[in-house]
Amino acid sequence: MLTDLFRRHSGPRGQRAPLVLVGLLLTLSLVLGQAAAGLTAPDDAAATNAAALRAQVAAAGWVTVRVDLRASEQAAAAPVVEDDLEQTVQDLLFALPAGSYDGVQRTAGSARLTLRVDPAGLDALLGSPWAATVAAADTAEMQRLAAGWYHSLVIKTDDSLWAWGLNNSGQLGDGTTADRVTPIQVLTGVAAVAAGAFHTLALKTDGSLAAWGWNFLGQLGDGTTASRHTPIQILTGVTAMSAGGWHTLAVKTDGSLWAWGWNIYGQLGDGTTTDRHTPIQVMTGVAAVSAGGWHTLVIKTDGSLWAWGDNSTGALGDDTTTNRYTPVQVLTGVAAMSAGDGFSLALKTDGSLWAWGLDQGWLGDGTTANRLTPVQVMTGVAAVSAGSSHALALKTDGSLWAWGSNFFGEIGDGTTTWRYTPVQVLTGVAAVSAGNYDTLAIKTTGSLWAWGWNIYGELGDGSTTDSPTPVPVVGFEGPPTTSDADFTVTNVSLNPSAPLAGGTFNASITVKNRGTQAGNPGRLRVWTNQPQTQSCNAPGDTEINLADLPAGANQTVRISLPAGTAGYKTLRTFIDSECLTAEPDEANNQSGKGYRVFDQPIADFAVTAIDLTPNRPAAGRTFSAAVTVKNRGTAPGDAGTLALWVDQPDVPACGAVGDAAVAVGPLAAGATRTLTLDGLPAGTAAAKSLRAFIDHTCVSTEAYDANNQRVKPYTVVP
Repeated sequence: MLTDLFRRHSGPRGQRAPLVLVGLLLTLSLVLGQAAAGLTAPDDAAATNAAALRAQVAAAGWVTVRVDLRASEQAAAAPVVEDDLEQTVQDLLFALPAGSYDGVQRTAGSARLTLRVDPAGLDALLGSPWAATVAAADTAEMQRLAAGWYHSLVIKTDDSLWAWGLNNSGQLGDGTTADRVTPIQVLTGVAAVAAGAFHTLALKTDGSLAAWGWNFLGQLGDGTTASRHTPIQILTGVTAMSAGGWHTLAVKTDGSLWAWGWNIYGQLGDGTTTDRHTPIQVMTGVAAVSAGGWHTLVIKTDGSLWAWGDNSTGALGDDTTTNRYTPVQVLTGVAAMSAGDGFSLALKTDGSLWAWGLDQGWLGDGTTANRLTPVQVMTGVAAVSAGSSHALALKTDGSLWAWGSNFFGEIGDGTTTWRYTPVQVLTGVAAVSAGNYDTLAIKTTGSLWAWGWNIYGELGDGSTTDSPTPVPVVGFEGPPTTSDADFTVTNVSLNPSAPLAGGTFNASITVKNRGTQAGNPGRLRVWTNQPQTQSCNAPGDTEINLADLPAGANQTVRISLPAGTAGYKTLRTFIDSECLTAEPDEANNQSGKGYRVFDQPIADFAVTAIDLTPNRPAAGRTFSAAVTVKNRGTAPGDAGTLALWVDQPDVPACGAVGDAAVAVGPLAAGATRTLTLDGLPAGTAAAKSLRAFIDHTCVSTEAYDANNQRVKPYTVVP
């Protein structure tokens, strides 16, 4: 089932996390070497990935990330054992700012974990010595489902690939040409999937690319034109791919783009109109790809968007209708894109959605006029997907919007009426894919839904009946719904944050009912310094009975715990009655918190709050920042200097123009001090970030380096 996969979409502090700027997500983290194979990306790709993550967290205040742990030298020379991995996890979590993360999930034995972080947590993760790679967790998820022309695909949490729908050319990959009206398993060890008109691609966790289905134009890339009914390997060292109508694209670990298949309109981008039956290199420095019916879109590592191929309807966006056989630049500052049949969509880093090309309603601008250059359609968008003649936009609040043709109910609004502007279809959506005349969507509950044309069973509901409203896919209905109450731990904070050996400390734990009905969470159990397989009732463990919670309500409890001996530890919290939970989202019930117990009192300074006056500064003016600093340690100390870095997208050097600093002075253990810095320059109108950091000459010498800083996203208005 997909349940575990989509639990990763829960946001910090109990927010259900739709994919924010998942548009980055279509292929970006795979492209940047963050695929399940753990491939290494070039430095410029890594920088682009970091910028994309920061844009996402600035837009929504959180981001769900997948972290590949960095193996120790000893582990690299020998099999990695669970204790080593667990210690690495504890080290990584300990270095994150208190309260900056939650929802930690890792399978025993796995060197990968997912968690949700706020801006401070993301910055700490990106610089963590224990993180080999950090990527948007939802990127792979976005490519874990694909709607082709008449067939559909999805990858389960165990990396098995399932397929259903039309199979006349073997595009399902099960060795037959029999259509399937419910999902069947095809492969294992799959990281991402893509569907063309009648062929399929699978990127495996080892970085190899497999293809199968129709091959009349060489779109499989095996040097023949023979269709394949089972997967065959085409390339290795692949980080992203895209299947167009009849051509195929792949990006390798070095950022090189390779293309093959039909080329009548120059959609391969090699300067010719010659079909290619094996991959040829087209360009370098590529971060993301999308193959349309007859044209191609590419995002380079600098965020620029390039296009080539058929341009008869303006799908390339270069203000002409001239076909292009080599790449032409269209836009800058692009986070994601999707190529349809004769039209294109692009999501910019500010969350705005742009469209161009053929328009019979599928550009979403309220007209039927073709657009030769991009026009803005929406704001606040997280992900996009272009079908043959309809389009989808997933907004940052998890709502799904659709527009375009609606012959068979592919919009999903219960009608067959064409929509020339976006209409809302669903809420609580995590990922989407637009097919020919059908649509797939995964909800944050883990359930998979489909709607639209179903003549070949592409909806996967066991029938061949069209549906203008979403229907569940058989076998992917999500977690049981015996109770509509859904309890989860959303935040854990420690006081003091650096407990003293032999003493005690307090844990403040927030529980939320994210369901639709009231209910009783039962007991909250707290396990101190315990490994992954901890059973209840170990020494030092504590429990407390929780009160009934209305739907959407929070409850925070405070528990005193023994610190024990000095060292790195983990605090685990779990909601259950007798060490076993009966409510739907079991994995969501628990949360891990890394911390360290010290053998002597220490001071621990942290920025706990930033307030701006005004909240939205005007361009060219100044503003003030009230910054609160707290000593969360067990000993008094001098916090040194509070430095403010104004409008810094990446890790800056101190002393840049507009930066400010002020002495904090001594603080007793547990004491706070708020300092106001006036006259900060707003600069130009844009989305920006203010970074506050306690240090001495830009280098901190106190215990919790990562806790010293806090990031405040803000917007400078014209």
